Amino acid sequence: MVHSYDRRYLDIIQEKLTNLFRLATYSEHMSLDEFMEKFISSGMAQKFETANPIYVLGKSENELLEIILGREPDLGSLEINVYASWLGYVLAYAQWYLRKTYKEITDLFPCSQMGEYALYSEGEAIPKIMKVIKERISYKPPLQEYREKAGYTQAQLAEISCVPVEKIISYETDEEDISCAEAGTLYNLAKALGCSMEDIIC
Repeated sequence: MVHSYDRRYLDIIQEKLTNLFRLATYSEHMSLDEFMEKFISSGMAQKFETANPIYVLGKSENELLEIILGREPDLGSLEINVYASWLGYVLAYAQWYLRKTYKEITDLFPCSQMGEYALYSEGEAIPKIMKVIKERISYKPPLQEYREKAGYTQAQLAEISCVPVEKIISYETDEEDISCAEAGTLYNLAKALGCSMEDIIC
């Protein structure tokens, strides 16, 4: 599956967005939605969506926040924001993974609603938020997209590829991670669908 940018930038962008949320919401006392609106309207979101190295590698969080705000930020009273950490983390991941803009994601699932998941632990909150995002943007796993494009039902693909239909269903519902499938399984599915193995790996 093709993502928004090279995977090696993802950890950096997750950390930068996490720290920007922390700075904006606690030092600048902005709401989650207010920060995201400024992040998008300033054009910074587009820089993050394309992993522009001038911004994601070449500038500190303080410099980025100054560009977003259009003024020097007030960093005198930094407090710890527990859920801003995983909110920045999951938003960056969702944008990279789903190839949607931050605006498309937050128009359907505002940051303030994601913040309501703060009562869960980070390990629980992130999968729950990702599930809601996928539902709201009508996300389909690559295997399902390629299967439907080829005009096959799950049963027909199972017959052609010699991969059990139960496996295909579990991959398409994210019950099983297709990237962990055996090479022979991936090869048979890709061959039946006329695509590469990389195309159907999430």
